[in-house]
Amino acid sequence: MSDAVLTLINLGLLAALYLFFGGVLWSGFRQLRRAPVAATVAPAKPKASISPKNAKGKVTIIEPPALAGSVMSIGDEFSIGRAAGCNLTLDDTFVSQHHASIVWRDRKFVVADAGSTNGTFVNDQRLTKTVSLRPGDRVRIGSTVLEFS
Repeated sequence: MSDAVLTLINLGLLAALYLFFGGVLWSGFRQLRRAPVAATVAPAKPKASISPKNAKGKVTIIEPPALAGSVMSIGDEFSIGRAAGCNLTLDDTFVSQHHASIVWRDRKFVVADAGSTNGTFVNDQRLTKTVSLRPGDRVRIGSTVLEFS
């Protein structure tokens, strides 16, 4: 074989190697990006925990943009997580099965983390204990931001 043919074969193999490593890097980059989030509201339970007559407060989804503006009434207890039994079900890998809850206690709403891996944040402060909510407070769970009112 001539030197020109060997050089072309070497360049072809080098290009294939670069394409392979580029594909590996691109795949890794895509894996690191946050997963898309979807949310559903569970149907009211027989005790009507989120029915309008028991509602004392509400949360509005601020982020992600696809769900922004959705409003949910809060009764005596409002659970948030990936599990189907939660009042607000979030399809997000950064959310635990039973991630957090907002509970009516002592004439005020409090938010409590349920031992989640990635934490619950109120106004960008990670919860270490139960915290009282005031109108306008923002609760972040995974990539979902809720505004309490």
